[in-house]
Amino acid sequence: MEGVFYIAVIVAVTMSGLLFMLTSIRRIPEGHRGVLFRMGRLVKELPPGTAWVVPLFDSVMLVNLSEQTFALPPDLTISNGEKFRVEGSFTCKIIQPIPAVMVAMQARQDIADVVGNKLVDEIKLMGSSTAIERPAQAQEWALDALNQKMSAAWQLKFTKVEFRLTHLSSTD
Repeated sequence: MEGVFYIAVIVAVTMSGLLFMLTSIRRIPEGHRGVLFRMGRLVKELPPGTAWVVPLFDSVMLVNLSEQTFALPPDLTISNGEKFRVEGSFTCKIIQPIPAVMVAMQARQDIADVVGNKLVDEIKLMGSSTAIERPAQAQEWALDALNQKMSAAWQLKFTKVEFRLTHLSSTD
């Protein structure tokens, strides 16, 4: 009977070891980077491929390095004499994964909200009439302004900004 007990213990230990190994493997896809946190603290950036982590202690946040397009928040409005709804999108890509993750975690804000508010500020500076009469030039100015004012802080490179202003009646 003792022999069966020892075999059961060996099988249990082997199964536990295999389970531990399987939960230790993380796959980082091409075009992404992993940011490794151990017990909530930043450890390092993980390149594409297979990475080993310590279960229950480590977590990996995947960061997509490809260009991504985001819609501006739906409730974005501008008011300078007249009231306009700002609709559109922006495209950006992450430059440095670790600083981008850290800034996003500290800000605790959605990037679309932050960019939308910055875009409204830029439209106010250039004037809503300029944005309506010369939309291509206004979008180019907004793109330059976003790259100058937000790229370093958020570790993003903005590649495209598209927006349009829709006049709101006084009842909207």
